[in-house]
Amino acid sequence: MIQGVINETLEPIVEIGLKGQEAVERIYAIVDTGFSGHLCLSQHHVDKLTMVFHHVERYELANGEVLVAEVFRGTIEFDGEDRGVDVIVTASQDRLIGASLLQDYILTVDYPQRYLKLERRV
Repeated sequence: MIQGVINETLEPIVEIGLKGQEAVERIYAIVDTGFSGHLCLSQHHVDKLTMVFHHVERYELANGEVLVAEVFRGTIEFDGEDRGVDVIVTASQDRLIGASLLQDYILTVDYPQRYLKLERRV
């Protein structure tokens, strides 16, 4: 089970570990169920990690704008395990966890208590 928080701007946040060649960098990422990929990071984070370019993909934003983004393959620590993920690189500083990473989990968000929980479905 993963526990997280709702921050002051009402974003659901969880901690993940970004795996580099020699170390794991712990970061906080926004849980974004409207994002269908695994993980979205800024170039700053990709430069620090062991990732391999995989492909280029087109994405449509909520406003209808279509973007072309580089997708890298990398490894993160998530729920106590190493997980291979596709990472979309953007100019934004936001770090997003998407629905592809959450598809085996039940997401509970409690805004009044500012708490979230991800439980793996067995």
